[in-house]
Amino acid sequence: MDYKDHNCILSPDSDGLLCGLFMSHYFNWKIKGFYDGKVMLLEKGISAKDCIFMDVDIFRSDIRSLGHHMVLFNKNRIPNNWKNYCNCIQPNLFRSYDGIHDFRLKYPLASIHLLIGIVGSKIKIEIPESAICPLFSDGTFNVLFSYPENVLNCRVFKS
Repeated sequence: MDYKDHNCILSPDSDGLLCGLFMSHYFNWKIKGFYDGKVMLLEKGISAKDCIFMDVDIFRSDIRSLGHHMVLFNKNRIPNNWKNYCNCIQPNLFRSYDGIHDFRLKYPLASIHLLIGIVGSKIKIEIPESAICPLFSDGTFNVLFSYPENVLNCRVFKS
């Protein structure tokens, strides 16, 4: 897969905006819209199927997305259409975490942190010191100190 020149749709919060800025900087992605889970603003002439949703877990097999939210309620009762997440990069799904059994272990950081980890494993990225503060999106600062065991457990791709 070529990682360059994709269209993307962002969640309209700081985490989604950081993901869009990051991917546009490193891979020339184009921001074509915003989606908050209820309302989508999309550039005229662009199809959602031709975009990658950032910081939004999309439950449609023909849509590509990256998210980190707890989406599975009970892994002992997985819906028949659960494969609709097949094109979603989702750390809680990779680890089979659900709300009933594993909520305390769920991925604790923001989508931008997951994205930095994925991209940083493939190419050299440089994050200047001036960019550290904005990376504390989605309450990351509180999570680091309130749930340290959860943060230490957030390795998604274990070797």
